[in-house]
Amino acid sequence: MSDQPQTRSAADRLDLVLCNELHWEAPPELTACLLGLIPGATSFIVSPPPRPKSWYSLLVLTLTAVAIGLSLAVAWQLYNTVGTEFGLAASFEQLRNAPLLGLQRLDEALPASRPAVAVLVALRDQLHWLLLALVLWLALDGWQPQFKRTVTSG
Repeated sequence: MSDQPQTRSAADRLDLVLCNELHWEAPPELTACLLGLIPGATSFIVSPPPRPKSWYSLLVLTLTAVAIGLSLAVAWQLYNTVGTEFGLAASFEQLRNAPLLGLQRLDEALPASRPAVAVLVALRDQLHWLLLALVLWLALDGWQPQFKRTVTSG
């Protein structure tokens, strides 16, 4: 039974690839030519929706960026005020220094553990990179590329 989920996942991926590869769109020139052969077919021709003007798109993009920036500034100010009120900065500093303090105490209590402590201190400096790699791996693990086929006329 452990073979079934893997087979189903492979079948799903194959279905996705086949759907994307077997889907094609006729060029607009061919569609217009074929519709021209049918009497009274001009009512079937649908024009694409009009695109907004470039100045309008730029205005919307700018206003969105300003709204996001303003929201982030307000949130930063709020969290800074709350953090100062409750002393969160000092708590975070204690949490950040806790592993180093624990390693110092271990070194003082067990002098024979100095090589292991030295390795742990060296790893402590690199742990943020390992954490970043783990987060990126977990975020991209479920990512599946979207296949899109473009038809070129020529």
